[in-house]
Amino acid sequence: MSYLNSESENESHLLNVIVSLQAQELQCDVNRTKNKNISEFKQIDAKIDEQLTENHNALKQIPEVYSNVLERIKFAQGKIKSCKEKIDRCKTSLQCQREDLKRLYLDSVTNGQILDLLARIDKVREVSGVLDNYIKHKHYQHATRLLKTNVALLEGNLSSVDALKDIKEELKKRKDTLHLELIQQLQNHLYLKASSAKEKVQLFRSGEPPEMDNEEEYEDEEEDLTKDPEEDTYKFLKLLIQSLQQLDRLDETEEVLEKNMESELRSILNNTAQDLLYKKRLTDQIDNQPTLFPELLEECFAKYRAVAASHHVVINAIEHLRFSSQANRYSNSRVWSNIQTCVEYLLRDYLAVDEDVTSQTLNTAPISYVAAKNDMSVFFARSGRRPEKVQSSLFSFESSATGLTRSSECRTQQYNSDTAATAYELPALCHKSPHNITLVFKQITNFIREINNVINMTGTQLIPLQHFLNEFVDNKFLPTLQGKVKKDIAEATEGNSGLNMVKLPANKIGWPRPLLQGTLKVQEELAELRSLMNRMPKYCNKFLDIIYEVLKSYKRICHNTFSNIVGINVIGATQTVCHIWFKDEKLKQIIRELPAWKEIFKGGVDEQTSTHAQLVAAISTHLGKDILDKDAMIADSERLIQLAQLQDSINWLIQYVDSFVENLQRDKELQDQLTGSNMKLLEDCRNLLNERMSELLQLAEDCLMILYLEIRVQCYYHLLIVLRKQEYKVDMVNSDPDSGVTLLNKFLSQLEEKIRDFLPASHTKFLFEGLGYIMSGVIISNASYIKEINNGGLKKMSRNILALQQNLTNITLTHELELERARFYYELLYQKPEEILRNIVEQQKRFTKSEYVELIQLYYRSNRSSKNNNKRSEKQLNLHLVKLNEIMENESESSGEEKSNGVDL
Repeated sequence: MSYLNSESENESHLLNVIVSLQAQELQCDVNRTKNKNISEFKQIDAKIDEQLTENHNALKQIPEVYSNVLERIKFAQGKIKSCKEKIDRCKTSLQCQREDLKRLYLDSVTNGQILDLLARIDKVREVSGVLDNYIKHKHYQHATRLLKTNVALLEGNLSSVDALKDIKEELKKRKDTLHLELIQQLQNHLYLKASSAKEKVQLFRSGEPPEMDNEEEYEDEEEDLTKDPEEDTYKFLKLLIQSLQQLDRLDETEEVLEKNMESELRSILNNTAQDLLYKKRLTDQIDNQPTLFPELLEECFAKYRAVAASHHVVINAIEHLRFSSQANRYSNSRVWSNIQTCVEYLLRDYLAVDEDVTSQTLNTAPISYVAAKNDMSVFFARSGRRPEKVQSSLFSFESSATGLTRSSECRTQQYNSDTAATAYELPALCHKSPHNITLVFKQITNFIREINNVINMTGTQLIPLQHFLNEFVDNKFLPTLQGKVKKDIAEATEGNSGLNMVKLPANKIGWPRPLLQGTLKVQEELAELRSLMNRMPKYCNKFLDIIYEVLKSYKRICHNTFSNIVGINVIGATQTVCHIWFKDEKLKQIIRELPAWKEIFKGGVDEQTSTHAQLVAAISTHLGKDILDKDAMIADSERLIQLAQLQDSINWLIQYVDSFVENLQRDKELQDQLTGSNMKLLEDCRNLLNERMSELLQLAEDCLMILYLEIRVQCYYHLLIVLRKQEYKVDMVNSDPDSGVTLLNKFLSQLEEKIRDFLPASHTKFLFEGLGYIMSGVIISNASYIKEINNGGLKKMSRNILALQQNLTNITLTHELELERARFYYELLYQKPEEILRNIVEQQKRFTKSEYVELIQLYYRSNRSSKNNNKRSEKQLNLHLVKLNEIMENESESSGEEKSNGVDL
């Protein structure tokens, strides 16, 4: 092909040369091209000669190599022919020996089978002793294999040996007996050994199954004859299941385990309670202690976790060995369902759930769930189940294989029923009451969470134990708690018992003064409810609702007490003066603007404050010409003390609730356990509590204000009697003050002495601060009611004022200058009107115009003699009043000019 290609290329090249020569017109160009082609031809020809010279030796060696290869092929053909001849000879020799070898082979196989059968017969005869040894050391896997193998042998190859029939029957009976023992060992390790093994307690706390329970990694266990098979409980359980599977009894085993599960779990419950009670009595600890119930529950939870872990191992082993995929009642969910039933049974007993149904009180002994060994009616009535009727069979098959199996199951059930018969009556470790839920709520909640993790419960579906707990708390515990709280508060505040004072150590309640018994009871209930919030955080909002109702009820009780003390809404009672003044909003606003009030309720004094002079002016608007009625006052000082006690107790409760709410806001642990909706409800409840506290604070302010006003009412009452009913034109000089002043001083001193034990110093200071202004104002403003006064009367007035001043000084520890002003006012009567007017001009005015007018009029009333002198006195009085008016107007104008000059400057 390459040759053809090169030839075509040469022809093409030659044609190109011819075409190029024809295209050239000049001869010289043609010659030049020709010469060029000749030169190239010569070069190519030289290269060909050179290559022929180089490859000549190689071409020469090719025939020699070919001859050598040909010789080697012929030698190999000879060897192959020789081997073929040898193979033919061997084939002929083997065919000659074939019949002899076949005969010898058959003889050897027959002899081997005979020897094997003889060996098996010997082993069958010895299997009973070996089997006993295996069972004695609890090597059940080897025992089962040995038993199954020999029974199969006796029913197979050795079935025709009549001498072995007795052995075969014996081994079949041993098979049934071994089945019963395996069931007993399985239940023993599922319940007794598992519940007593402390290392199993934490198996399911994290919600994770045991490590060997992964089905993909499951491997059959092999028994080690050199070790104790019960050292590893899980491995032993798996060996038992494998042994039962080899006996073809897995289905029967599952049925027995499922039927006996609840009774075994209740036996654990009862035994745990009995053991705990026995231990406490050994340590000389009396029963009926609340802490024993949580301890019992924790012990039961630990044992139930271990039992559930063991059941988990058994269930996985059965599922791995079972060939059919049909569902069975014996499962992990069934195990946990029975555990929940037993826990619910325990809770129903210790929480007295069925108290209303059985018409029992909290102090009644627990119900016995067993009237007799076989009387289960009470249990089924309580648990909602009904015993199945046992129907007698028409035929009996005790001697058949099925009959033997059924009889073994019956014996197992009889054993378990005997055990369960004594397991339903729980000992009373503590007082049985719905309130016991507060001791174990977190334990139960954590246990429910573990169950949810194990059985993978998702969504809003609730497990039975969770449903029971929710129903109990909502329908039983919370109503019972609310009723108990209401009853306790009602008993503590009923009648006069709510006003009884209780003195507790200051370090216990954080308060140096005694408190009302009812208030302390409310605080105790709030503290208990706060403790319940920590124990049952899920129901925090419910407890806050109860707290809100408690405070609402307490506020109503306090308001009723306040009304009874003040005389508000009391049928047939006269309305008190202080209550009339209390309804004056303008007067109350002046009191709220006093510096002492702001220091108490606002923590400081701002620039806008009212004065005691404004207070005196506001009170004077409520006074008439008549003296105050004694029945319109709170004459009994004990009622005022009660009012002070009420005010102080309310203040203490307000501070406690404030710290209570603040503690709720800072309680991170509580907030972490609440969901978003519960957090919003918690915030709403806190706002409601703050509103309730505002109402209580307002009531505390009202109590203090009534005290403040009543003290001033007493001052007005006694001083008005002294000023309006006493004679001040006397000759005999008595060194004692008037009886009204003495009574007022005694009232104030005794009230201050008693009230300082029930109020803080700031409140006491507020109550008695400014009394000097009140007394001074009353004494000066009532000068018009004094008919006449002489020097003896002036001395009497001075003694009264001095007595009041000394008493107030002892109370307030301050010098009452306002009373000095009142005393100076009446001492002006020692002077004549001209001197009084001259002093006003020279020393500036110290009193108002009306006060000077009353003073001058009193002077002239006290110095009247005859009718002519009366006329002259009236003229002089009018002249002095006109002059007083001029002086006061001049004083006003001069003070106005000074103010304007000050502004200009």
